[in-house]
Amino acid sequence: MERARVGVAVAGVGAAYLVAVSCLLSWWYVPVLREGGAIAAPFGGPALFLLWAGSGALGAALLAVGAAVSSAAGWRRVLPLSVGFAALLVWLAVWSTAVHRPAVFGVGGGVILLCFLSSCFDWARARSDSGDYPRAAADLRLAASACFFIAAWGLCGLLGAPVFLLRPGAIDAAHSSSAASTLATKVLVCLVLGWVLMALSQRVERRNSPG
Repeated sequence: MERARVGVAVAGVGAAYLVAVSCLLSWWYVPVLREGGAIAAPFGGPALFLLWAGSGALGAALLAVGAAVSSAAGWRRVLPLSVGFAALLVWLAVWSTAVHRPAVFGVGGGVILLCFLSSCFDWARARSDSGDYPRAAADLRLAASACFFIAAWGLCGLLGAPVFLLRPGAIDAAHSSSAASTLATKVLVCLVLGWVLMALSQRVERRNSPG
């Protein structure tokens, strides 16, 4: 019971960080960055920028680890999860590059494609063996995966061809601005659909799980 409370507390801190800083603060802070950068902020300066910039990754990591601990997952599950997130956070904080390497994006897109194909085939094999409610949750997760893949494909178009946000001089600036806004909105819609479907699948599975 004590361990579950610790997990809930950690998850609560992560959730509060995400809502208060990553979400709510962004409504005010992003326009400030767009106008004059972190130094021009009315208060906070670079410290507030670091607090905001790391909120998504750190808040998500705390929420995930806290949820795992509160669900009574064994330490053999929680420890690799914690170490993995810690390594990811360190990499996100310290790594930077000024060189655009298209091959990295090509390889990453190929990995995403293979994972999507694998997920679809595994889903098809497993679905026939599950009951009605697990099937409903599985159907929602498959739709969510498809939306996430479409969003990833849109990001490729946004950062590479045809919008070339990583190469601003590649095409006409006016066309790039219009195409970027259009494609960015489409990517956002697909991401929102994916997350809604994933959340619904979790809700269906939880409501109809034994006990």
